[in-house]
Amino acid sequence: MSDSMNIKFTHCKWEDVHSLVQSYFKENRINTDTYSEGFLKFNNHYLMTCGDETAGYFAINRKNTISLFHVFPYYANQAQELFARVKKYEYVTGAMVLTGDEFFLSHCLDSFTRIEKEQYNCVFTDKDMPDKRNITLRKADYTDEDDKEKLRLDGGFFSGAITAFEEGRKHMHLYIAEDDGEYVGIGVIDDSQVFDDRKSIGMYVLEDKREQGYGSSILHGMRDIVKEMGYEVDAACAPDNHNSKKSLESAGAYFPSRLVRFYF
Repeated sequence: MSDSMNIKFTHCKWEDVHSLVQSYFKENRINTDTYSEGFLKFNNHYLMTCGDETAGYFAINRKNTISLFHVFPYYANQAQELFARVKKYEYVTGAMVLTGDEFFLSHCLDSFTRIEKEQYNCVFTDKDMPDKRNITLRKADYTDEDDKEKLRLDGGFFSGAITAFEEGRKHMHLYIAEDDGEYVGIGVIDDSQVFDDRKSIGMYVLEDKREQGYGSSILHGMRDIVKEMGYEVDAACAPDNHNSKKSLESAGAYFPSRLVRFYF
């Protein structure tokens, strides 16, 4: 019998692997954002154990997508066999992987039929923005009707934030962006649900204010707000959202990693 068959897979809770995932991502400087984090936290999670020892962990999203896979060094010589077993678990047909996670990525590269870019993940520098618009950012008051009316002009982009607030889930914080008192867009801070030292940012610009530098100015301002709070800043955009990518770059960000989807 293969040595890897001595390792058992046991269904567990997110709380059982949270600290392991957080430590591994921090140690390997794997950057993410709150969208990517959804594929880490909201899954079926499993521990790999050998006797009383933990050999690793994995997770499966929506029964068909491996979203976490890591084997600790002592057992890593069995990792390929373990990954082959995971691929036969539940109804797995693919994987969602952050390219900064070389261990997981390498095992997906061993055998796949197709790969698609899902998202660009960025890191912010401390660069100044010489052509930044002179905007002000103030935290939106979800109980104020005037602010709520402004937020509704986003076409539903951040509508879930108000609902979440009203239900007591206060993880998303919206900011009203104004230029000389004129409403131009929205900045957002989304609290990480995985890491205790990171927050994600985003923005929305009113349609008639686009391509005027407001998007990058809002992002640059949100970056500064999060840094002043003492947190690291994350952000991301879809690979085909060229305007958002340009705004992030203008705000001092670059894209060292991707979120990719593998099909087996």
